[in-house]
Amino acid sequence: MAEFDFNELVAKAHLDYVGPPFPNWWKNNKKLLVLPNLKNVFGNTLLGKKYFLTLTLKSENEEFTLPNEPLISLSLVKTIVETATVGKYRKGTVKEYINTEDYQITIRGVCINTKDDEAYPTDQVDLLNRMFDVNEALEVVKNPFFELFGIRKIVLKEIHFDEMMGQPNLQKYVITAVSDQDFYADLTERDKAIATGKLLNS
Repeated sequence: MAEFDFNELVAKAHLDYVGPPFPNWWKNNKKLLVLPNLKNVFGNTLLGKKYFLTLTLKSENEEFTLPNEPLISLSLVKTIVETATVGKYRKGTVKEYINTEDYQITIRGVCINTKDDEAYPTDQVDLLNRMFDVNEALEVVKNPFFELFGIRKIVLKEIHFDEMMGQPNLQKYVITAVSDQDFYADLTERDKAIATGKLLNS
């Protein structure tokens, strides 16, 4: 049985790219950071980057560790309403900030049968299917990368199993998800805004 470099295999299957393994980055840089403050994370350059990451998600009944350190990337979008202005001397639009949306999360990985080159990785694919069948927010278990962004729960939106021609023991997958803030955390944030006068209409 051949030896696997899981990070390289995952990256080549999806992107032909080898990104930095986050555990090593964390080991070398954790002294620079005070969780969950992002001000020292190289100007927020983690957003949009792809990192290999061991990721475990938890439902009420089961924990799911995603196979073989998938590549994970985050993005964040603001909702802005743009209103056209009247007058030949006024160019552009008036921008009104509405809200900041949830983090968009993309998880790219590969299921691998390391014991038999000709056998499909059934157990790992079954784990992903069971995880996706959970119709509730999944808790992120002890993950320093997600903690940097205040992400403690995510909701899975889509899962794709792509073809792997000529490689029966491999199965590429892509999961898209969004961050989910606890309802009580929303209430706490609202109460703080009222107390400081930032929210006038309670």
